[in-house]
Parts: sequence; C-alpha cells; structure tokens
Amino acid sequence: MRRSNAVRTLYATILVLVILVAGCGSKSDSQTGVVSINPAELFADISTSIQQPVTRALDGWDWTSFISNFGSLLINFSNTIEMQKVIYQSTGADGKIHSMTGLLILPKAIIGGKPSVPILMYQHGTEVYRPFSPSQYLTHRNKPTDYPEVMVAAAIAATGYAVALVDYEGMGDNTDIQPHVNGAVLAQQVIDLLKSSRTIIAGTNSPCTWNSQLFLMGFSEGGYVTMAATRELQLNHAAEFTVTASAPLSGPHDLSGVMRGVILSDNEFKSPYFVPMILASYNYAYGGQTAFFSPDYAMLQPYNTSIPPLFNGNFQSDTISEAMGMTFSPVHLIVPKSTLTQQFIDQLTSDASPVVALLKQNDSYRLLVQPYSAWVPTVPMRMIHHKLDDLVPYENSQVAYDAFITAGASTTTVQLVQETFTINISSDPVKTVHVGSAFPELLDGWDWLNTFRQ
Repeated sequence: MRRSNAVRTLYATILVLVILVAGCGSKSDSQTGVVSINPAELFADISTSIQQPVTRALDGWDWTSFISNFGSLLINFSNTIEMQKVIYQSTGADGKIHSMTGLLILPKAIIGGKPSVPILMYQHGTEVYRPFSPSQYLTHRNKPTDYPEVMVAAAIAATGYAVALVDYEGMGDNTDIQPHVNGAVLAQQVIDLLKSSRTIIAGTNSPCTWNSQLFLMGFSEGGYVTMAATRELQLNHAAEFTVTASAPLSGPHDLSGVMRGVILSDNEFKSPYFVPMILASYNYAYGGQTAFFSPDYAMLQPYNTSIPPLFNGNFQSDTISEAMGMTFSPVHLIVPKSTLTQQFIDQLTSDASPVVALLKQNDSYRLLVQPYSAWVPTVPMRMIHHKLDDLVPYENSQVAYDAFITAGASTTTVQLVQETFTINISSDPVKTVHVGSAFPELLDGWDWLNTFRQ
C-alpha cells in the first residue's frame, strides 16, 4: 500500500530538512553490540520508510500521527542514543528458567559527562511475528516503520530517559510459545529485564547513570503487562524498586469479563487471531493442569490442526486471521468464536468454570490469590483508553478503575482518562480505532509520566 501524494510530499519536505539537521551517521561497536544513533537521522530514516509499501497489519499505524506527536522529539533531540540487545534469564510460563531478550536504549549527552536519567520500562502491544520483536530492530534498521513502538521509545530516550523494551517469551531470540496475557509471567520477565538493564546502566561503559526514578508504560497488551508489572513491583519488590508512576494504556485488563464477552459475541471482529493466541498461550502455561485450552478440546476441525503451528513466531497476524476464514480482498470479517467447539464455548459461558477461573486469575487488576479481589495501587497510575476502541473495549479500563476505587485506592492516585483523539477509519480491516489511537495515547501517557520527572 502507498500513502497519498499529499502525505508523501509532506514527508519528502521533512526529509530534506532533517538531512540538513543530522550531522553524523549511526555507528556500531561490533565488540559490545552497541549501536549509536543520531535521533535526527533516525527521523530521516522513518520519513523515508513511511513512503514505502507496508504490510497490512503495520498499515494500521498512523504515521502522520507519529510525525505530529513524536517527530519533534527526534528532530530537537537533547541527547543522542545508544541501542543494544540485552540477553537475560527469566522464568517462562512453563516455570523453567529461559534465556530471553530485550532492547535497551540509553541517552548520551551531546556535550559533557554522564546524565543521570530515569528508567522507563516500555511494554509493547501484541505481536506474533518474531522479526518484529523490539530487539530485532537492530538487525532490520532499514525499515524503522516495522517497529513503531521502538521508534516511540527512541524518541523518549532522546529526551533523556533510559528505555527498556522486553521482547516477551516466544519473541526476540526466544522460540518458546508466547505467554500472551499471562500476567504474572510477563510481569516477572519485565522485572528481570529491569534488573539486567540496571546493571548495564551502572557499568563503566554506560553513557548515563540512573537517578532511581522508575516509570512504566505500555499500550494494548503492553498496557495489560504494564499494570501487571506495576502490581508485582509494588507488592513483591518494594524493597528493591519504587515505581514513580505507571501508565497502562488501552489494556485488556478484564479478561474474565469484558474480553470474555468479546470472544462470546456474535459480532464480526477485525483481529480474530487473538482468540487462538490466548488458547496457545494458556495451553502452554496450564496444559499440565487442564486440557480445556488444548486445540483438540477448544477448536473445531480443521482449525485445531491448521492454526496452532502458525504461532511459532514465523507468521504475521494477518496470516493467522486468514487461516480462521477472514479475507482482506474482498473484505470478509468473521465471528471469532466460529472456530471454537461448543464444549469450550460452554466453558467460557459458565461463570463457575475452570476456564473462567484461570482468566480471572490473569485479570491484571486482581490479586493472584483467591478470591482474586482487586489490589490497591499506591503509586500514581493513569489509565488512558479511547472510548470507541473497537478491539480492546474501553470497559476494560473502566472495570479496573472501578475495582481499584472500590478496594480503597485514592482517586488522585489512580486515574482513568478517555482518549478523545479523532480516529478516521474505513472498511479496510486493518484500520481500527484501537491501533489508530496508539500514538496519541502514548504521547499523552508519556507527557503525564514526564510531570513526575526530577
């Protein structure tokens, strides 16, 4: 797909200006794996990449919005940045220790010594295609628009933040099954990357030091993981880390309620692949406890044999949706539950079923022990969510907010904000309010976090 002539002209004009601003190119240190990047030149690369064809799923990202919201941070940078892949150990959904990867972006002063900066743990949204993992950007730098959230993280780092992005198990260099919306597991993987990043920042080769401030932010599944990681840091790691502020954006926090309703709905859906993705994740995590999430129990033929292999990290989300019966040209949407067996649908329908109990255990606003009541955030948290979100309904954040307040959280500590940015979508199945609101929400979230910066 190609953008309109007017938009291409805009990007071409910006590109000329940016090339004049960018004074030096990117450099790589082959011994340390560190890549030094001039933010203005990165913006030039983005502007060039925007004009090239993109895959369907990535075409849902509104790069005009990125230019408006984050472009100035790259052009008017106060620091250059260094990127490196972090290899660290963490616990997988199978309970075993695995090698995992993430991306660490550090600011480097243009003139002077090492700046003392906050750490931002940035959790990315749902992604099934391993080459699009954050750390993989370092080997695919010719196409920065394949990594929209890495570009956001780079822009923030250029203002003076150390930003760490976890790949998640099953992504990056790890080839396990991805533990999609498995809150405690993903939270631990974030915390272990935080520990590794802290060690790197404290090293003699680091271009910065840590000022002890810790922020968390993420969008979509990343918003869910952000809330779960904030919970774990507050409840179980307070002696080691203090969360300064957290911004969970548009997350599927209420798996057992709102998102269960989405799965059971008779409505057609633009991204049906999320249903078998949950099945694959929970079968990996809980297969030793129950067979309810197994392909043979939960999925109709032939989907039970054709779809599970597509979650090996080598296929994009569009391919999985097509395998479920969706088509893009001509557009034909499907009802996600049309691939599920009646016995699994019955499990989802029953509030007392083991399936719903496991979903409830993974609601990001709940404690991990029965009766799975809400935890009480004591650190500043702002949820931002578009009221018209068509993939992850706004009610996810509303339910979480209401549960927090009912449990005793302060309305000044926990906030819920409706995103009001106007999203123009069409019948194109990759154009959604959910993805279209990502860049504006990420800017709003970071702007709010930045008010706490020392």
